[in-house]
Amino acid sequence: MKIQLKITRLILVCLLIFYASSAHAKTAEEWYDQAFEQAVNAQYAKAVRSYRQALRLKKNWARAHHGLAVIYFKLKDGVKAAHHLRLAEKFYEDSVNLAIVRKNLEKTYSTFDLNPEEFEQLETLRPLEKKKTWVASGNGFLIGEKGYLFTLLHNLGENDEVQVRFASQPTLKAKVVKRYIVYDLALLKLETSSPQPGLMLGDSSSFQVKDTVRFLDAKDNILSGKLESLQAIMKDKNIFELQLNGKSVAGTPLLNADNQAVGIILSSPEIVKNFQAAGMAPEGEIALKSSYLKRVFSLYISLLEGPQRRKLNKPKTQEAKSGDLVSSLAIIEILK
Repeated sequence: MKIQLKITRLILVCLLIFYASSAHAKTAEEWYDQAFEQAVNAQYAKAVRSYRQALRLKKNWARAHHGLAVIYFKLKDGVKAAHHLRLAEKFYEDSVNLAIVRKNLEKTYSTFDLNPEEFEQLETLRPLEKKKTWVASGNGFLIGEKGYLFTLLHNLGENDEVQVRFASQPTLKAKVVKRYIVYDLALLKLETSSPQPGLMLGDSSSFQVKDTVRFLDAKDNILSGKLESLQAIMKDKNIFELQLNGKSVAGTPLLNADNQAVGIILSSPEIVKNFQAAGMAPEGEIALKSSYLKRVFSLYISLLEGPQRRKLNKPKTQEAKSGDLVSSLAIIEILK
């Protein structure tokens, strides 16, 4: 019984609040009357607010624009007075009020030394739309012979289409064909019928701790480093931890001695976000292994082309020659 009584009281309170708020919701006409009374009593700031409330409900109401213009005139704001008088002139339909507002307009122009032509020019202006431009957002690299690239997912934002810049060919459009959120990875496909060959994916499983790996710095110089761990975060078998002799560039390939990609350099802050539960960031830099890249790429191609066709193409892929390292490096651009 007590619970039912409480529920009943709650419903009654809600109903009272609803009807009270409905009862106090003013119409445009009520706001106008209030503004007029406030203006008569020289409460100009309050009158401005009330007129604006009336216009919020009836934006093309000539009388409210006219009344607001009079207040602005009294407040010595000639530009706003002229603006609302021009709107009143536009919306008045009877000749008497039109004559009055035009006379008021002439007086406003004269008193505040305003040029009517400037208002006409302003009213024909439209805000300029901000033009989007292509801006560099990150790095990636070309793999194989079919125009696919790997890059980091956070480089792309919400974009499904990007531009890709290479050192040796014109800028090309590309589509995002697959996103791998956990590892901050994305697979792109160039929109061209004759892509240049990219890097081969090497064997990351052959590496041991302290083995030498190679990487690129911001000037595309090839530097060396060591494998610190085969399982970087939460003992994740897909991520190398690296000890590099220099600063690497996220999104570029980790290389073996034959310039084959044995991983992609990851952005540690982005990966740590995804592995927050681990509570421990790696001390060195990290890379996603080529074994994972091969797996997801093969799976994508299998789904796209069918397992039988992939099987037929497999020997050709193994025999394919790796593309030039520098020519395979890409700058990813997005529209901003």
